[in-house]
Amino acid sequence: MHPAAHALRAKLDAGQPVLGTFLVEFAGSGAVQALADAGFDFAIIDCEHGNLDPAAVAATIEAAWGAGLCALLRPPLEQRSLVTSALDAGAAGLVFPAIDSLAQVQQAVRISKYTPLGKRGVHLMRGHNRHRPVEPVSFMTEANQQLLTLIQIELAGAVALVDQIAATPGVDGLYVGPGDLSVDLGVAGQWESPLLIRAIEETAAACRRHGKYLACHTDDLGRVPALRQLGVQIIGYSCDVGFFRAAAADLVGRFRAATA
Repeated sequence: MHPAAHALRAKLDAGQPVLGTFLVEFAGSGAVQALADAGFDFAIIDCEHGNLDPAAVAATIEAAWGAGLCALLRPPLEQRSLVTSALDAGAAGLVFPAIDSLAQVQQAVRISKYTPLGKRGVHLMRGHNRHRPVEPVSFMTEANQQLLTLIQIELAGAVALVDQIAATPGVDGLYVGPGDLSVDLGVAGQWESPLLIRAIEETAAACRRHGKYLACHTDDLGRVPALRQLGVQIIGYSCDVGFFRAAAADLVGRFRAATA
């Protein structure tokens, strides 16, 4: 695994928070180098809502290796070939969306972890080991220890099973998606809704019971202190287009003020 993946795990195991964002539209060396230079810990390449093809995903992961940034993939569970090719390229983790059954959780582990935890396909001359010969057993053992397999809690069905999901061997953490979760709970966009707060608290409690990492997405950094109090370590903030739009709006605003 890449040193950045080791560093991310070390921060998490020391109880420190880590910051990342979603790549939905922008990919390649420029995007990941900019995030790395800014001090981000990780980027999630979103293949649920994004339009990146496998070649662009692999190129972005490769660029992240060079930039010292952890690249995670958010793939639809059904796209095993995409998962395999991204892991072989060197992805440091996976974030599985739209999960609401234990069978799906088990499938996520099956395709992301090597034996004995899963049935990930083995090819030991790929980007994940820099195309160099490795000792298979030790390589697969380390990969299982370092790769982050995160299950998204963004459906009411996942909340109902959250303790069992957190208890599943091979699951490293739970990633709350408040946007989709609020919609599924019938309180779309209502961050202060007791239903949404209770679901996040139940997810946090399950992570504490089973020693798993807790992640949450937000588009408002003002919510971070409250999330940290719940035990959230992995903060996913906004997305690439969100950054681009905010910076563009700020620039235009300052330009108008300067030329008024």
